Amino acid sequence: MNKKAHHSRHSNNKEAIVINDEEDEPKIQKKIKNDDDCILNVDVVPWMSKKTLLIRHPVLRLHNEIIEFFDYISPSDQEHQRRITAYLRVEKYLQDIAPEAKIESFGSFKTRMYLPNADIDMVMIETSCTQKQLFKKVAAKMMKQTNKFENVNLIANAKVPIIKFIEVQSQYHFDLSFNQLDGLKQIEELEKAFEIYPELKYLLMTLKCVLRQRDLNETYSGGVGSFLLFQMILAFLREYRKDFFQHNKQDQIKNVTLGEYMIKFLEFYGIKFDVSRKKIDMGRGGSIENKSTQDERFSLISPQDPDHDVGHSSYKIKEIFKIFQNRHNFLTNYNFKPEESVLRYLINPTDQKFSFLKPAQF
Repeated sequence: MNKKAHHSRHSNNKEAIVINDEEDEPKIQKKIKNDDDCILNVDVVPWMSKKTLLIRHPVLRLHNEIIEFFDYISPSDQEHQRRITAYLRVEKYLQDIAPEAKIESFGSFKTRMYLPNADIDMVMIETSCTQKQLFKKVAAKMMKQTNKFENVNLIANAKVPIIKFIEVQSQYHFDLSFNQLDGLKQIEELEKAFEIYPELKYLLMTLKCVLRQRDLNETYSGGVGSFLLFQMILAFLREYRKDFFQHNKQDQIKNVTLGEYMIKFLEFYGIKFDVSRKKIDMGRGGSIENKSTQDERFSLISPQDPDHDVGHSSYKIKEIFKIFQNRHNFLTNYNFKPEESVLRYLINPTDQKFSFLKPAQF
């Protein structure tokens, strides 16, 4: 896994380059295998193509797998349209409750960067009411609409009060917040970052699944939510690129594979980052700084609000970083077999069916 790629694997044209077996080792003659010679368990690794299976170097195989996983797990146009339809039904109901309110979607639903079971994030804005007044008004109405909403969960004591619920007709999960503008401000930042760092979207979707498979993806239960994960990846990418610029080697960034990015990310947070001594200030470009006082909480300062520490609520961060360390050590020391999925050891390390199976795509 330590062998590096010598060809351009990832360019700034906003699309990752899929590696061909010939590009992997052009000087080595290979026996061409028939499809029947490839053993591919589509229930365990449904994203992996037979072409990728034939790549010898695990780090390059991982690069291709990450791209194929992104394509596999991302919502299709039909899937996304079903969510839009459900969102519009909920939006109409909320608008009837509060005609003066402005209702917006944000987060992964807005950017189409969500896993199949992800919540749809919505915010209701009405400046004539306080956050709590609006929360109580909507909660009282929704609790009575059992034909429209189920599993209504009122989280009133959080820093940002939200109502979590399932829309009965679609069975989609929703998170509704009130008079909270941070999520809307984040959309522009997300879209800009995806333009600057084309590798970001691939890392984000893969790592979302890593956390989801371990039930560590919800901030309210101590995990790392989508926006915090996005900020963590962004901070890592900025830090990782510094070395290239400091040594006037920025032209080599395009040669870094997604496999290398993933391993370096796991190393950065799993091994190098000192939670008790360091903090990340996204308002200062993601700079890594010393904490004024040592503590065991993860600290990542919001780019929108210097008084908002996005990382503080993730009280399971040491458990998460321990997983990153474990997976880094495994990926860099395990002797991968030919024709074996590398990515499965990150997102589906058992032999059970993958959680998000879709109809066969290959």
